[in-house]
Amino acid sequence: MALGSTLLDLSWYLLLLFLPVTSFPFLSKLFGETLVAPLSFIPVIIIFLLWWIPSFLKNKKGLPHQLKPLFLFILFGVISTLIAFYRPIPSFRDIPWLRNAAEFFVTIAFGICFYLVTIFVIKDVKKLQKTILWISIGGIILILYSWIQFGSWLMVEKFPTWLQAVQSLVSANGKLYEQRATGFALEPSWLAHQLNMIYIPLWLGLSVSRQSIFPFKIFKKIMIEDVLLLLGVITLFISFSRIGWITFIISAAYVVFRFANKWIESLSEKRSSKDASYTSAKKFLFKTGIWTLLALALVGVLLIAGVILTKIDPRMENLFDIERFRQFGFLGWASRLGFAERIIYWLAAFHVYQMFPLFGAGLGLPGYHFPATVPDFGSRLPEINKALFTQNFIPNAKNLWVRLLSETGIIGFALFISWLVVHWRDAVEIEKTATQPLIHAMGLIGKLIIIAMIIEGFSLDTFGLPYYWIGLGLITASWFMKGHSEKATRVGENMVVNNPNNA
Repeated sequence: MALGSTLLDLSWYLLLLFLPVTSFPFLSKLFGETLVAPLSFIPVIIIFLLWWIPSFLKNKKGLPHQLKPLFLFILFGVISTLIAFYRPIPSFRDIPWLRNAAEFFVTIAFGICFYLVTIFVIKDVKKLQKTILWISIGGIILILYSWIQFGSWLMVEKFPTWLQAVQSLVSANGKLYEQRATGFALEPSWLAHQLNMIYIPLWLGLSVSRQSIFPFKIFKKIMIEDVLLLLGVITLFISFSRIGWITFIISAAYVVFRFANKWIESLSEKRSSKDASYTSAKKFLFKTGIWTLLALALVGVLLIAGVILTKIDPRMENLFDIERFRQFGFLGWASRLGFAERIIYWLAAFHVYQMFPLFGAGLGLPGYHFPATVPDFGSRLPEINKALFTQNFIPNAKNLWVRLLSETGIIGFALFISWLVVHWRDAVEIEKTATQPLIHAMGLIGKLIIIAMIIEGFSLDTFGLPYYWIGLGLITASWFMKGHSEKATRVGENMVVNNPNNA
């Protein structure tokens, strides 16, 4: 029994250490040259098959109720795909559409494994502490490797041979990007994605809550999480992922606004107690004024960030080129900033949703309509022409939310969103009612993970990466731990009350 527990722990900690590797070459080849092949898939399958399934069959506790909306979403996705048998599907590439649909079920099955294993392993606060510790250790290795990449380029404007060899061992394309950190990921935006989805929410939430999983502080004041947060944000910056920067700014703004709300409420209550003429109307105007100033401050931060971008990122030199926007429209302006191609994919998928608004086109099928739905402006972009005429794969939406709409319609989209709402509700409940400090902090961390998932969803549309599955699994595990803690407290109180020795 002890040996089995040790092997389970070892597999779990390896899973957490392997999180930075998104496209392991061996797994990529094994699954048909797919680019989404996280190394952590190996230990998660070991845990799922050797521990989770036997435990599920033995205890028969059922699945977490938080999964119900997701299962309804999957069921509806099956229905929308079956409906496709009665529709004409355009001929595009040599890939059978059933194979493309099957890839959805494979990737989402992998994701559910990550989710269930996270809930299964993390059963108490001690295991939660160790989980965050090992995630942080993996994050430290990721930060060091990313800084070595970026530092090498800064010093000699090229990457050493040994660094390229290492990247070839951990990434399917083995590519390093000039002037950008990639970490162990396939590309810099994926590095930013994993930082925003797991590492930064954990470190930011713990830093704000003043909870640490490390037994010491720097100078007896500075938590290790404070330092890791700073280093993580710097690593995010040198990835030069624009959606990654936006995600962090919005997450940080949420934290700032939380503090601002408490400060405004406290200030308003003080004025109300000292000034009898401080009516509810004045209170409303006071709060509105403060929030307006804060909103303007956020806009100012975004503008300053935009100005900085124009100086350090060649892609953003024309960010404030209003004349080009006026002459060539939004897509013409976006093409100079290097993201018009992505918007074309979004628009093409959204047009598929407009064709099939209720049920969608079916899982994995919108790409077959790409030649008919791509906007005319796309013919001016080399990347879009490659997708249309030369590349041997079905184009995807490159946006999780538009993908959901185009594949499963408004009904499937609503079911998936309801799954996120359930986790947001759980995070709110954890933060409001949890008495254990670390579990209480997980409420804020859970909210930050969901916010990051919403923003990052505008850049990635895959279900195969493990980050938001593990992040949402952390929320659910914390919710269950909070319930068990409350139950144990009530039992203890009843034992004290009913103890005859207390009479």
